[in-house]
Amino acid sequence: MIFAKVYIISLLSIILLGSSCSSTKQDPNPEYIRIGNGGGFAGIETVYTINLKGPVDQGGAQIGSLKKADINQLTRNIQVLQLDQLDWNHPGNMYKFIEYKLGTKMHRMSWDSNSPDVNNNLNLFYNHALHLIQKLNS
Repeated sequence: MIFAKVYIISLLSIILLGSSCSSTKQDPNPEYIRIGNGGGFAGIETVYTINLKGPVDQGGAQIGSLKKADINQLTRNIQVLQLDQLDWNHPGNMYKFIEYKLGTKMHRMSWDSNSPDVNNNLNLFYNHALHLIQKLNS
C-alpha cells in the first residue's frame, strides 16, 4: 500500500516537473534572407535560408550559422545595392532568386540565370551570399 502511494506521488512529480520545463520557443515570424536556384527539366529547386539570428538551413535542415558581422553585411548590402527598390521578376527555364523579410517587408526577385540582361546587383548579392554559405561547409 505504501509502495503504491510512493509510486503514484513519484509519477505525478515527474509529470509535473516535465511539464513545467520551459522549451525554446521559435520566432513564429522570423526575419530572413533566402537565396536559391531551380528549374530545368526536373524542376528541382535548391533553397538556402539565412535566419537573421544566425542559423542557415538548406531544405529545412540546419547546415551551420553565419557570424553576426556577415549577416549585418548582407542586410546592409540590400540597402546599398538598392534591392529593396528593385522589382525584378523575370525567371527563365533555369532561374535564381533572392527573397528576404526584414521587419514587415517581404520582397522577392527572380531572374533567368542565363540572361545577359540581369541587373548586376542581383548577381553580386546572390554570389556573395552563396559564397558565405559555401564557406560553412569548408
